[in-house]
Amino acid sequence: MMKRFMQLTLICAAWLALSGVASASLTTAGTWSGNVGMSVDGIGSNASPVGTVDANIPVGATILQAYLYSAGTPYPYYASSPTTLAAYNGAGITLAGTPITNFSELVGATSTRPDIGQWFTARADVTALVTSLAAGSLTDTFAWGVSEGSLNDLIDGELLAIAYSHPSLPVGSVAFLNGGQNTGGETSFVNLGAPLTDPTAPGFAAQLGMGISFSCCGNQRSTVQINGDLLTDTAGNLDDGLGGFDGSLITVGGLGDDPANNLGYGDDDELYDLRPYLQTGDTSFSIFTQNPTDDDNIFFTSLYLTGQIEDVTPNPTEVPEPATLSLLALGLSYGVRRVRRRKR
Repeated sequence: MMKRFMQLTLICAAWLALSGVASASLTTAGTWSGNVGMSVDGIGSNASPVGTVDANIPVGATILQAYLYSAGTPYPYYASSPTTLAAYNGAGITLAGTPITNFSELVGATSTRPDIGQWFTARADVTALVTSLAAGSLTDTFAWGVSEGSLNDLIDGELLAIAYSHPSLPVGSVAFLNGGQNTGGETSFVNLGAPLTDPTAPGFAAQLGMGISFSCCGNQRSTVQINGDLLTDTAGNLDDGLGGFDGSLITVGGLGDDPANNLGYGDDDELYDLRPYLQTGDTSFSIFTQNPTDDDNIFFTSLYLTGQIEDVTPNPTEVPEPATLSLLALGLSYGVRRVRRRKR
């Protein structure tokens, strides 16, 4: 009995030490203004290789930034889930056959369920690689293979986010945001460098896309509100995952998705039109996210706006849930995990 108690104590202590690494509200991974656009896509499976991630880059565009996110399954729900940059960098993850060994940041959600714990999604800067892959191309469409090496069954998938500029594009802004919210709900504010013009005017565009992992099967869904109004309560599922098992559960709002097609769980593709939620003269707007089932990882958000996005800041009035409460529950529920959505 004492040995079992010591094991639980060590696990709780380890999780507490790790829990501070990745948890935060939506935070800015980069903003770009001018004649800019973006390409966002995702793929997940338990096959080897995983599959291909697509990109759409205008011929002659300048790559401003490219990130590869690799979304691991949660810890301690899976005791072998990756929780460190070293684990990702040593796994043999590749993009277009090139090893990715420069993962440099951990992001991801924290669940209020201690048996789920926390997600440690890794982000790598792949700007130089994407620039070389697109250089000299006579086409604007690409499909690059992804593999996950030794972590294949413990990573739900990859997301490739690319910001670029091209003189043919309208003036606007692109923002990439790291997700790290508590599943119980958190708010972030998108701050604008200038008041918005009329959102109903021809040519005005405002879109939000989300990357979500560890979600599937109809009952796991997240709620998103803009300025307090409901944008969706059916965000989630495995739209970009193949197989339907843990290790392949990912959905990414981006290429091939319709921002007007969000009428239900099966149709919601995590790409949304924000124009109905914005008003002329707005200098900021809020994004609230919550995952009522406490088992989905909102690890990424993209924004495109024909306006000037300055930065994204958390709501200073919200207080994160104390880790100690989670640790107490973790000790009681440590043995209950594994069998979840579908058994292999």
